[in-house]
Amino acid sequence: MKHIALIFCLACFTLSAATEADFAAKYGPASAGLSSEQTAKILSAITWETNDQYSILGSKEAKKGGTLVYSQTSYPPTLRTEGKNSNTVFNSLVSGLVYEVPLGLDPITSKYVPGLADKWCIGPDRKTYYLHFDERARWVDGKPVTAYDYVATWNFLTNPGLDDPFTVEYWNKFERPVALSAQVLMIKSKELEWRMFLSAAAGISILPAHVLYDLTAQQYLTEYEQKMLPGSGPYEFESCKTNEYIIMKRNPDWWGKDLEMNRGTNNFDRLRFAFVSDESLKIEMFKKGDLDFHYCRVARRWHQEFTADKVPAIAGNWIVRRRIYSDSPNGLSGIAFNLRQEPFSDIRVRKAFSMLYNREKFMDKLFYNEYAYMDSFFPNSPYENPGNPKLRFSPDEAVLLLDEAGWSQSSLNSDGFLVKDGKVFEVDLNTIGEDDRVETILKEDLADVGIKLNLKKVTWATEIKERGERNFKITEASYSGSRFPNPESMFHSKYADRNNTGNIYGFKNKRADEICEQYNVEFDLETRIKLLQELDSILMKEHIYALGWFSNNTRLLYWNKFGMPEFVLSRYDSASFYTIINYWWYDEEKDRKLEQAKKSNSALPKEAEEVKYWQQYKKSYEIGK
Repeated sequence: MKHIALIFCLACFTLSAATEADFAAKYGPASAGLSSEQTAKILSAITWETNDQYSILGSKEAKKGGTLVYSQTSYPPTLRTEGKNSNTVFNSLVSGLVYEVPLGLDPITSKYVPGLADKWCIGPDRKTYYLHFDERARWVDGKPVTAYDYVATWNFLTNPGLDDPFTVEYWNKFERPVALSAQVLMIKSKELEWRMFLSAAAGISILPAHVLYDLTAQQYLTEYEQKMLPGSGPYEFESCKTNEYIIMKRNPDWWGKDLEMNRGTNNFDRLRFAFVSDESLKIEMFKKGDLDFHYCRVARRWHQEFTADKVPAIAGNWIVRRRIYSDSPNGLSGIAFNLRQEPFSDIRVRKAFSMLYNREKFMDKLFYNEYAYMDSFFPNSPYENPGNPKLRFSPDEAVLLLDEAGWSQSSLNSDGFLVKDGKVFEVDLNTIGEDDRVETILKEDLADVGIKLNLKKVTWATEIKERGERNFKITEASYSGSRFPNPESMFHSKYADRNNTGNIYGFKNKRADEICEQYNVEFDLETRIKLLQELDSILMKEHIYALGWFSNNTRLLYWNKFGMPEFVLSRYDSASFYTIINYWWYDEEKDRKLEQAKKSNSALPKEAEEVKYWQQYKKSYEIGK
């Protein structure tokens, strides 16, 4: 079988005949003008660090085998993971299965853990980094993974011929890396910022130098439209049918399969990605068993369609309903205030408005109480300040604050609206699409205390233009969350008076500026967390946002034939592709019982619907501290 696999590899890939001496000449010290004496001096000064206290989430009960059928909406324009048209969610997923990065991130602590590199070093200037490649690491064809592969990858990614300007520009923030030896790599950032090490060590998928050596960008763009470069990861491409499916197969000889940190991971022999663009069809396919699981993103469907009385398979526990709580970082949502314009330049008005944003009614009447209150600018993440106040609907307190700000109830005009200095308290709010249920409730609650809200139907293009030009008093704004936030872009005062920046509020605060600047150059994760918790407290006290709501759980349905760890979905990536692919496994005995239950029309034992593993973990961790 190994001989056949090798033939397949040679048939599919143009392998270079370059030797290690060729790699050393092209990617080594001499290519950077370093003498052997200079290289030896650099190597002798490196102080290596590693992390052998990493979290292991894979189950000891996991078994290899079976196929996972995973639905996707759109077939990718290319199977290439680099170059034009490759920047899709699916390509990112596949890249993570086939290729590996030098360092990973611990799934619980977010600290660096070994990957292709087993050791690393951040130099005294904090702009020079070193990676030591694990001598055990191998490509799928058996060749060793080395520092030469990293340099070849960087050369490749910065080639303008790939027709991907952003990628070229980004990786040119680094000087050309140098392979000081086959195992040791030196990288220099042109900027002083902790994210640069994160990118250089954990943000680059390493490609094989022995294929890239003679491969031109144009050859790659044309020859690899429907195939992939060989990788070093746990999976490799097997076959595809355009617009229908893509199949990945597990590499049984993956170099990392026996490492303790990879225990119980990457268990499926095959991953079959079925491409179904119609959501209703996708749901029907899942109910028939043609798809293995379904993320239910719509609360209404969870409560009205995916119920035991509507779906017999759920009643019999053939399909399992699970609600999994996690610490997946959420972004902002709600109503942002423009502090540059009256009346929202007054903090009392901003706070009063926030108290009139009736999230309690939204939750109860519209959202089946499926969401959690947003009480932080970094909700559901370690950066959330636990001491933040919990602002809730309180029209009486809002009226008092408005009165202090000069908008007295005694000044109501004949239409029932507040008047100050001859001006009515009137504000416009853009709405997009047909669903304005939230905005209608807000309009009614504001009218009750004398504020006139005008709802304006606009296009997304109009909304973006007005927001970018700061032509608004309030705007509904939502941003995605990140495991590693970038607060400077949204909260530093240098962006407050500039159009088309993240600081849409016009927020200025000296201490916030100091935190943003310190955060950018702070390499210690725990210190960065403390800094953003302080920033979170400042932002909450300034009331620059009437914060909305978020989901701290994932609604998941799946056919009852899988084994999985107790946590079901990982801590920070609850809705990601990787959790199910990485940690679940096909359970042959469960599948046998499922088929028997279907034939006899009998029920399987019921699984607990709510999974709060990570919430319990946090409590025990805090007690332990």
